[in-house]
Amino acid sequence: MTMKFKIILSVTLLTALLSSCAKEIDTYEDDPRLYFFERATDLTQTRISSKSISFLPLPVAIVTDTVRIKVKTMGLAANVDRVFKGATVATGTTATEGVHYVFLNGVIKAGQVEGFLPVLLNRTEDIRRTTLTLNLTVAANENFKPGVLEDQTFTLIWSDDVVKPANWDDLIGLSFYFGPYTKEKFRFIVNTIGIDNFPLQQSPRVPLNPGEYSNSMMNDIKLRVKEALAVYNASHAIPLLDENGIMITFPN
Repeated sequence: MTMKFKIILSVTLLTALLSSCAKEIDTYEDDPRLYFFERATDLTQTRISSKSISFLPLPVAIVTDTVRIKVKTMGLAANVDRVFKGATVATGTTATEGVHYVFLNGVIKAGQVEGFLPVLLNRTEDIRRTTLTLNLTVAANENFKPGVLEDQTFTLIWSDDVVKPANWDDLIGLSFYFGPYTKEKFRFIVNTIGIDNFPLQQSPRVPLNPGEYSNSMMNDIKLRVKEALAVYNASHAIPLLDENGIMITFPN
């Protein structure tokens, strides 16, 4: 094989490869996809796949709450707004669409690759006695198909009672400050502090985001609930018990 022939062959193969790559890129750009992009604020941006919501701390006049779930596109930004909606995943879902929740339109703005999927949750009478679960995904439409497999589904859990926070048993979680979860223990915390959601700072090397709680803030909250528990127990013949009849305590 002559040197000239080798050069011609190499150029031909390289041209074919570049043409193939260009076709793949064109195909991908014409096939925009959308996936959930909720992430923690730790250094590795740990994936968040669920949210817990309680109506309990809210005034009784508030009968709905809109949860926004962050989403991100695969592919390039468009020069027009792109609308999308959620869809129910039947497996594991205990809520009824149109009764307990409504999917609202989400929008990826022109020139953007991120947005939010809004879901309207209703404060129905039955959630005073039970906790509802909604497993959802992105509904395929003319603008988007579902994207990354690991981020195609998301879970919402809500009630008008206390709902166990999703980060209670995390490696850096609420159990470090409050101990094992019980329903009555968390009800006592909510009634004492007036808060039912405690997003935690994942690393002292990462600045606090709005609404997050640092280690020192959580230790202060733990001290407050321990003092409130001591006051309750001192003023009652029977100490505060959980739903299993076990005395409620907090870590030292």
